[in-house]
Amino acid sequence: MQFRAGLRAPTNFPVTAGSGRFRTECRAVELSPSGIVLDRGYKVESRPIPLVLRIEMRLPERLRPLVAWARPIWARGQWQALKFVGASDADRLSLAEHLDLQRMRGWDPK
Repeated sequence: MQFRAGLRAPTNFPVTAGSGRFRTECRAVELSPSGIVLDRGYKVESRPIPLVLRIEMRLPERLRPLVAWARPIWARGQWQALKFVGASDADRLSLAEHLDLQRMRGWDPK
């Protein structure tokens, strides 16, 4: 059984994830108001992951990166799911707008 809070949309934009000196460039492959799935480009279990990561998301329709704090939920190969635990109200609104744009571009949540 899978539990998902909110709708998810496929997406593709660059993300910087890290904490302190640990920073890595990756790609967002799925997004929801409550979290994100990243393609890390390497097997996630092969490297230590901090408990909370700072995520900088470079959405195509935004000039500045959106920043959120997230904690790892699961990892499968080079994919990793993160749950947002903190973000500004403005950045949360920008994420919701990005999801609306994805829906208008033809994404069907069914």
